[in-house]
Amino acid sequence: MALMAGGFIVDDPLLLQALPRQLPLQLMAYLEGTWIGHGVGEYPPHVPRFQYIHELKIEKAVPHGPRELVWSFRSVCRHRETQEGLQSEQGFLRFHPMYINQGRVELVCTQPSGLTEVSEGTYTEDSFDVSSRYDGLTRPGSASRPYVTAVRRWLEIRPQTVPAMTMEYRVEMATERTPMQQHLLSRLQKQA
Repeated sequence: MALMAGGFIVDDPLLLQALPRQLPLQLMAYLEGTWIGHGVGEYPPHVPRFQYIHELKIEKAVPHGPRELVWSFRSVCRHRETQEGLQSEQGFLRFHPMYINQGRVELVCTQPSGLTEVSEGTYTEDSFDVSSRYDGLTRPGSASRPYVTAVRRWLEIRPQTVPAMTMEYRVEMATERTPMQQHLLSRLQKQA
């Protein structure tokens, strides 16, 4: 095993013992909390363009500790004009640090429709990018067509934004009838 310490690669077993076991996760220090904002969704040709209000809550999950770097999330989208609920999902993010502020991330997400997603990807200090892999989607027998066949999620934090931190969150999706394309794009602001 080798780790990055500053600008150096450390692969000496004796030196590795001196490095902290849990590398800091700057991304989660930014992400943890409540985010609210607006977004635009569409999925041609099935779903015409719509605007929504998006609320995303991220908090430490149980168990959580030095060996269990797990956070839970809950996301709700409501129609911007009518406040009607459009979509909700909840799940977990598991982080596997490889370097300081970089590593692998796993996302498990489920929706009321029964669609369940297992995605993997990478993270840095201000973003993550995950996609469903290895048949990482499952659905109940009652699911309606067209079936979702792939999902990609991308998130970027802008911590330097004044007066509040902002986030751009994008969901891309493919179905058995359409190629991968953008489905949701939200711009959120961290709540105090």
